[in-house]
Amino acid sequence: TQRDVREVQLAKAAIRTGIDLLLAANDRPTGDIDQVIIAGAFGTYIDVPSAIAIGMLPELPLDRFRQVGNAAGMGAKLVLLSQNKRAEARALGNLVRYMELASDPRFNSTFVQATWLG
Repeated sequence: TQRDVREVQLAKAAIRTGIDLLLAANDRPTGDIDQVIIAGAFGTYIDVPSAIAIGMLPELPLDRFRQVGNAAGMGAKLVLLSQNKRAEARALGNLVRYMELASDPRFNSTFVQATWLG
């Protein structure tokens, strides 16, 4: 239905906008992406070549995409069972920088452009 197409457009635009703004904020080209980890039910069931074809995911070799399923659940289990994994998670958390995408001045124009399928 038209509603389904619109839902795909919005999901595609949200994901692609996030990718594009994160790359721009770090002054990196798409080719610098070593690995794209796709998690959750979305990551389990998405057809990566189709997502690339509509522009949801960047054009990268397919071996750079990793579909991992319930990564949050697996991560929670690992840190509960292992002090070493807990320490690794804390160290990784210290490296992460929060970025409010919606407040980025490029957000609206990037999002609108990303709604195009293809």
